[in-house]
Amino acid sequence: MTEDDALKMVKAALEIAAKGSSESVTMDTHLSDENILDSLDMMTFLFELENLNGKSIEGIDESFDDYRVKTIVGLMTA
Repeated sequence: MTEDDALKMVKAALEIAAKGSSESVTMDTHLSDENILDSLDMMTFLFELENLNGKSIEGIDESFDDYRVKTIVGLMTA
């Protein structure tokens, strides 16, 4: 998977979790620090992201707290 593919998947999951939230998202966006997603939306986002990906994303678990888009994309493309 390329970074572009992963970013598109992140944006798609964001749209499911919080409609309209993906419009201004870039690789440098921090989803929680920039108040794009609240804690409930985070759970929905991660569920939808793994659903779209078709498998669990190594490194994302209940202790995951680095919601920078580039970190998530990095885990997806590793």
